[in-house]
Amino acid sequence: MNKLKRLVQVAVNTYWEYKPAWTPRRLTTGLGEIDIDRPIFIVGVQGGGLTLLGRMIHRKRNVVSIGGGRRFWVGNNEMDKQYIGQLPDDFTLRSPEYQSPTFKQHMTGNEYDHPVFGTSRNWTYACDDLVDQYRKTEADWTPEKETALKRAMKESIRAYADEYDEARFLDMSQTFALKIPLLRKIFPDSRFIVQTRNPYAVCLKEAQDDSYPWRREADMETKLRIFSEHWANTYRYALRDLDDEGHNTIIKFEELVQAPEETLRTVLGIADLSYEEGLLPQEHHTLPLGASEGHKWHPIRTGLNEKYLDSIDKYKIKSVKERVKEIANNLGYNL
Repeated sequence: MNKLKRLVQVAVNTYWEYKPAWTPRRLTTGLGEIDIDRPIFIVGVQGGGLTLLGRMIHRKRNVVSIGGGRRFWVGNNEMDKQYIGQLPDDFTLRSPEYQSPTFKQHMTGNEYDHPVFGTSRNWTYACDDLVDQYRKTEADWTPEKETALKRAMKESIRAYADEYDEARFLDMSQTFALKIPLLRKIFPDSRFIVQTRNPYAVCLKEAQDDSYPWRREADMETKLRIFSEHWANTYRYALRDLDDEGHNTIIKFEELVQAPEETLRTVLGIADLSYEEGLLPQEHHTLPLGASEGHKWHPIRTGLNEKYLDSIDKYKIKSVKERVKEIANNLGYNL
């Protein structure tokens, strides 16, 4: 990416990221006038394909996220790390790799320095060593936490929604998979979509990614242990917490890319949203100015798991399987 294009991207993203702080609507509409109606939470793991589904839903009129509405349907949508203000720690994920929103300093200097991965939390916050820190239930509720979370969501609705009384808030903070009981306490009418991805493929994918210094130093067995713990704990809690007749569904990333319309219709049904042809990625679609990760739209990429599944050996399979086997088998992921 050349410097000019990057400068434009940063400028456009900054405009949308900080619109809740400067929108003229602050002069005419108080947050007390805004209701949060059936918020939609997509939960899963990082790299699990949530962005594709989130963008499909975000193209709906009056669906808003923490970083944009339908005019910027590629905007930030993970409020645990992309809110321009400060959320309570129970709803926050901090890691030195995070660079969004623009100009925000995520780290406080008080983060736990793990002996293997330090303060990095990408694919580590749900490992056995940290999961209890991020797991939250009804017992963690306080009126102050509820007020702060609702305030952040209402600020976005005020800034981005065409019609306040029709707005639906969408979020895909992956850490919220560990906080479903707390979120349900705050939003009894919330909708949850759990999106899974083959653990044998995605854990190996992360283990082969050496973008972070600690990953270049750790051995393969250590990385597979941490990542398979992370995958297993994420879905163990999410599936257990949603094991009822509530408004939730479980979809697979593999189903989404192979049968996008059918899968999206299922999700929209749970979310109480109508299906429209223009929600699916199409060749004539143009991403909004300032968009990043253009590859996460059209054409829908299939076969992403195969390059990892084709190269995984029996030792790596064994390392992952001993931690994910029960949940993976129940979801239909068998090796």
